[in-house]
Amino acid sequence: MISRTVSHHNVLPPNPGPRRRSLRVAALIGLTAVALTACGSTATTAPGESVASGQPVEGGTLVYAEVTPINNWQTQSARFYEKSNVLNSVLDRLTYFDADQGEIVPWIASEFSANADATEFTFTIRPDVTFSDGTPVDAEAVKLNLDAQGFGIEAAQIQPNVDFAGYESAEVIGADQVLVTLSSPNANFLRATTSVTAGLVSPATLELDAAGQSAISQISGSGPFTFESEKPDEEVVLAKRPDYAWAPETVDNQGDAYLDKVVVKYLPEVAHRAGAVQSGQVDLVRGLQPVDEETLAATGNQVLPAKGVDLTVNMAAVRVGSGKLADENVRRALQIGIDRQSLKDTVLSDSYELAASVLNHRAPGFTDLSEELEYQPEEARQLLDEAGWKVGADGIRAKDGIALEVTVTSSNNSVVIKPAFELIEQQWREIGVKLNNRAGDNTFLASAMPDPAVEFFGTRQFIYGGLGPIFEPENNTMTHTSDEDLNAIFAAERAATSLEERDELLAEEQYALVVDKAYSLVLWDEVQVYGAHSGTQIEFTSGTAPVFQGAWKTGG
Repeated sequence: MISRTVSHHNVLPPNPGPRRRSLRVAALIGLTAVALTACGSTATTAPGESVASGQPVEGGTLVYAEVTPINNWQTQSARFYEKSNVLNSVLDRLTYFDADQGEIVPWIASEFSANADATEFTFTIRPDVTFSDGTPVDAEAVKLNLDAQGFGIEAAQIQPNVDFAGYESAEVIGADQVLVTLSSPNANFLRATTSVTAGLVSPATLELDAAGQSAISQISGSGPFTFESEKPDEEVVLAKRPDYAWAPETVDNQGDAYLDKVVVKYLPEVAHRAGAVQSGQVDLVRGLQPVDEETLAATGNQVLPAKGVDLTVNMAAVRVGSGKLADENVRRALQIGIDRQSLKDTVLSDSYELAASVLNHRAPGFTDLSEELEYQPEEARQLLDEAGWKVGADGIRAKDGIALEVTVTSSNNSVVIKPAFELIEQQWREIGVKLNNRAGDNTFLASAMPDPAVEFFGTRQFIYGGLGPIFEPENNTMTHTSDEDLNAIFAAERAATSLEERDELLAEEQYALVVDKAYSLVLWDEVQVYGAHSGTQIEFTSGTAPVFQGAWKTGG
């Protein structure tokens, strides 16, 4: 391995006027899910934690352990960490969020702007960028990608990107510009173009059928890494593009990746992850359990909490299909029937921060609702009494012969989700509610996700398009409920043209979701806790994805 000097020069042609205008536009229209302390070119870890530092070293292979294998890599479906954490290094985007500036900055789009009501967005496409199949990333290719995102691809059974609300058309204007027109204002559209789910692929990739676009071996992006090989359900190997020279203009490494390769392996057994780092089997692993954090750090290795500021907090999203939670007072009772500090003290670690809203603490427009979330079991009991749910001989409440017995489902992506609901199960029993804990059961999740009668979905969601896309549709998998009052606030927030107006509407959204209507029982801010070998230098995006383009290894 050899050292390489980090380049800080701006590879784009000087054009300060349009860029300054673009950044001012970003400040107004792209901030719903942008976190001012999020990280793209700098680590999302908290002060005092290990981050990439020192002189970058060129060469070598980084072995990264993910949680579970993936068999569908199609771009719009990359809303799960196992997909987005890998595709982040394969797919470039039109724009990029820079943490140091707290702004959306150029990437494949060298300039961008919007009209006053956020219905038209103009992107100037950077020259001399190519997909890994050799075809140019030009205005026509970008238009094809935007149409695929906005409309979906019916022939390939690919749905539209939920963050592209109101998408109407994309038009190539001139040699290097694309004009996007929306049917209604969407102040979150620019932010949506920073997401991995809006990653750019070659026209040839877009022409593939569903199976073709789901195969990572057939995806051609313009990112710093390309697919090299795979062993199904075992590993995926990515190789760097030696000609890569179009990173976001504010990141340190303006050239190709320092690493030669990244090998993605899978380690579903949570108890084995810290040991795999300690033994040197892997350089980086996602999903440390709290009990292993102190042990790993004590061996001289690294515990890296990547803050998920592009996501909601972890929550129990409420479904009312069974009828048991149709009364808002019942939902409010369950909200204040959770002792969150006890969760922190017994289940979580210092890597976790308790939620104080549906938005995380670092999100623009965050409203602190912690006083409304204080543990109040007596008031919870009173609300349940008033709602007609009476305590039976077994201690469980019932109404009209139906027990207040509810079920939670979730994936196994979070290492703390199941034990957290085990504690909540105990707390709710004290107020007369029985919780069936199916958190972390992926088999049950498959049938429970589309079932509105399963009362709770333990989750956190990317919010590049704001909160509206995940709560608004009739068929949303969060609540399976479309609330007219909430939808009116979501629409107004998308149409906001000032930071002040946006913040007021975001505050309304948060209060409605957490307190008034209590569709979101909030738990802790999203964080993915990584374990890294002492010689691994790695940073993370504000969506918790490892940034392999800027990573390197020392000491072998």
